[in-house]
Amino acid sequence: MPISFQTSVTAVAQIFAMGAMGYYLVRAGVIKEPGLQLLSHLSVNIFFPLFIFYQIIKNFDAAHIPFWWALPLVNVSLVLTGLLVASLVTFRHSKVVTGTTFRDKFMAVSALHNAGYIPLLLIMSLPLGGWAAKIYPCIILSIIGFDSCLWSIGVWLMTKEKAKKGDRYLFLKRMINPPLVSMASALIIALTLGPGAVPEIILKPIKILGDAAMAMAMIVIGGNLSLATLSKIAWPQVSGVILLKLIVLPLITLLVLSLLKLNPLLSFVAMIQACMPSSITLSIIGRNYETDNQDFVNQSIFGTHLLSMLTIPVFLGLYGKLNG
Repeated sequence: MPISFQTSVTAVAQIFAMGAMGYYLVRAGVIKEPGLQLLSHLSVNIFFPLFIFYQIIKNFDAAHIPFWWALPLVNVSLVLTGLLVASLVTFRHSKVVTGTTFRDKFMAVSALHNAGYIPLLLIMSLPLGGWAAKIYPCIILSIIGFDSCLWSIGVWLMTKEKAKKGDRYLFLKRMINPPLVSMASALIIALTLGPGAVPEIILKPIKILGDAAMAMAMIVIGGNLSLATLSKIAWPQVSGVILLKLIVLPLITLLVLSLLKLNPLLSFVAMIQACMPSSITLSIIGRNYETDNQDFVNQSIFGTHLLSMLTIPVFLGLYGKLNG
């Protein structure tokens, strides 16, 4: 099931178009830095939790996907593999990465990927026929695993260094955050009470507010880029992130999948997720918690998204040929 160059370019271009709005609003002075901080706070504490809750309650039905438990593990495995590879790189090239204050952020942008927006756009754009209805909920379920990593390991990596300067348990407190609580609550409800447990009269306003999460996230990341010093790019570190995120990790995944011979749906979801650029939500987390090295995080997100327009069709094309 190869993905065309045009499909991947379109998906990433839509992200850039939304981000451009945030870039313009901040550059034009419509939104100033305190306003950007407020939007980040609303995203992390209200809109993302509602979005996560709705997606799980609406799309998770254990009875219809017997291997549902393996789908979250796909993204957990990808994140852990990314952390392992990034750790080896930071150990081997300590003067370039560990010797600066980049190490934790380098690991975050190398290991955590854009697990939701681009994969869902790609699935909606592909001529998959009857497969689309099966793959879409599988992508949603795989996001559960990613979100659990993002709002725990991701928050830890993005805030650990700053926490050392103040409350030594601050990063642990931040790991118990609204998105993680929302996800746990939704999973408990879905597993114990089943589909339809939450009435539509409650779900509808949750959906309306949750749908604003992605738009608000893109305004924030666009605004962050407008405040970032993109002219002074940390080339060694950003290049390392691009190499790991877009080349090394997809290659590892392609090799592992060719050896394991997993369920076709599970395998396809894993390959799509492995090809994704760095998570845009890391920019939101950085802004919300006022972490150091936000410029580097934004540069890495920008670079991986830009070049993913080339690497996504290449690796998914290779996957399609090997599994055709």
